[in-house]
Amino acid sequence: DLLFPALARTVAAWGAGGREVDVVHHTQNALTEERVDRLRQEPGVPLAGLRFADPEDDPRIQFADFLAGVARKISSDELGGHGDPELTELLRPYLDPASVWGDARSWAALAGLPGLSGAATCSGSGRVP
Repeated sequence: DLLFPALARTVAAWGAGGREVDVVHHTQNALTEERVDRLRQEPGVPLAGLRFADPEDDPRIQFADFLAGVARKISSDELGGHGDPELTELLRPYLDPASVWGDARSWAALAGLPGLSGAATCSGSGRVP
């Protein structure tokens, strides 16, 4: 389940410098109270609160879903070998270097890493699970 590591890294990034983070998240059955409590106990994850919102009622969720879709399209195009270099560069600052990605060539383009060819797997950033 990639949701929890992604949420933990996002909260850690937003909470850099000691800020506590309140999250509004799309309604999600996997985010049970028990799992959220475990997330709050993670070192370096300053989660102050988490509440759920329906995207039909909350424009922030609609906008976040839109941006996630744009990021997915850009990265999928890169994975398919027909990425737009300008769009890929614009996405780069929003990628987590610890992201799980199974294709070295497209990860190199997404992350701006020089010298990686089409190797079947990656290590470090963009590692294959």
